[in-house]
Amino acid sequence: MSRVDRASAPGPAALRRSSGARVSMLQAIRSAGSRTVPHPGPHPAPSLDASWATFAGVLAGVGGEPCGPVTRAELSAAALGWARDRAAGGRIVAEPSAAVLLEAAADVEIADASAAPTSFADVAVAIVRGELGVAECGAVAVLGRDAPQRALLFLAERVLLLLPAIRLVADLHRAFSALPADALAHHHLTWISGPSKTADIEQTLVFGAHGPRALAVLGFSEDDDPAASRDADR
Repeated sequence: MSRVDRASAPGPAALRRSSGARVSMLQAIRSAGSRTVPHPGPHPAPSLDASWATFAGVLAGVGGEPCGPVTRAELSAAALGWARDRAAGGRIVAEPSAAVLLEAAADVEIADASAAPTSFADVAVAIVRGELGVAECGAVAVLGRDAPQRALLFLAERVLLLLPAIRLVADLHRAFSALPADALAHHHLTWISGPSKTADIEQTLVFGAHGPRALAVLGFSEDDDPAASRDADR
């Protein structure tokens, strides 16, 4: 140790004071941690609106595109029109449960559950059926049975979710309660809220860095009454 180092090194008294402060702090932490605090009970769910208008507003706020709601009879034309406009001649691939809601079209592929995930890397638009929408955060639950090819949700440039407009709840508390009993029986349950976005680099918001750069939710009424779904508040 050099002469300068010896001069700047703390002496025995300073070390004792530092050690004493450390011991006192640890004792205070142990004392505070030993107290028993009763559990506050379940958090009461706030009273929130679950209308299509609220869901659409939040979805738009997180970068998504709300569409509709339309009637069941209008669904196929609306979905295919949106997909073709955005695909610009590129691949359009629908998951099987979404394909049954659409009219057969030569330019729409049906996702093969046995296909390699990398085969969807050049998909322009993916069409997938959503199970449930959450007005609080604009999220849509996609069940494993409705998206057996989960890679399609992340590799496609754009995703169109088909959502029964009546299947809206106010918040995630109610959303988990409203999921079907077999929601977790499949490979995955995916919540999607808007397109992929990140601001990690220089706090600049970038869309599509980790997934689709655009996402739309097309609401449809299963009873051919879009007004009923639009004003539904569950």
